[in-house]
Amino acid sequence: ALAGATRRAVTAGAGDAGATLVDRLADLDADERRAALEDLLRTTVAVVLGHATAESIQLGRAFRDLGFDSLTSVELRNRLSTVTGLQLPATLVFDHPTPAAVVGYLTGRLPGRAEQATPARLAVRAPAADEPIAIVGMACRYPGGVGNPEELWELLASGTDAIGEFPTDRGWRMERLYDPRPEHAGTTYAREAGFITGATDFDAAFFGISPREATAMDPQQRLLLETAWESIERAGIDPTTLRGTATGVFTGLAFDEYGPRMHEAPEAYEGFLLTGNTTSVASGRIAYVLGLE
Repeated sequence: ALAGATRRAVTAGAGDAGATLVDRLADLDADERRAALEDLLRTTVAVVLGHATAESIQLGRAFRDLGFDSLTSVELRNRLSTVTGLQLPATLVFDHPTPAAVVGYLTGRLPGRAEQATPARLAVRAPAADEPIAIVGMACRYPGGVGNPEELWELLASGTDAIGEFPTDRGWRMERLYDPRPEHAGTTYAREAGFITGATDFDAAFFGISPREATAMDPQQRLLLETAWESIERAGIDPTTLRGTATGVFTGLAFDEYGPRMHEAPEAYEGFLLTGNTTSVASGRIAYVLGLE
């Protein structure tokens, strides 16, 4: 039944039963065309995964989290190639890691004749000769409860002291952390410092990351993902429209030896510690989440 539904997913508004997918989409407006392709993706994914219905398929969820492997990825590509008549790359699922991303890709490859659809792209204005670089969005986290640029400005303008007591949400054994003797090994003789509030709060599912992997990730990587997304939104740009664009990511991180050594890792976390604590991975994480090329 689902296989038949795959073929029927884009027939809304079609007058000729033998018409190609392009012909059927040509009669739909932009919203109807996208809805038809979403139905197609949702149903085809369900068929490939062997689901009885397509209701549980979340278009924004990563293919790997839906249960795809290399074999099912190729099968999905083959099925979509057949129904669309397009020669799709074998790396389709890896280049466009969510069903929603594939919908966007197909929307650009299957434009309607009446209303030519183009892939979502960021409209870039050519910079003026005296403005080779423009800052269009910012996001930040700083001690003193600062969670955005406005709060940073207020903190600076008011002269607020951002130094505070040690946080209690980081799993530290507070009773063993402090010792008034500076020469005592393994402790600190200070009781206050500059700490980022809520550094342990991270919506792993939003970024397609499992809870265990998030725990094994250097907090710098987590904070960078949050602030990268926020800075784009604060610029008035829908982050999902950057997918597939030639956008660069440049990061600067400090090596801080977060977490245990590789040979000391708990059994469930060994596979995530290397990427979670390698500073060069940070820019790649952002590029992957946003689909940048």
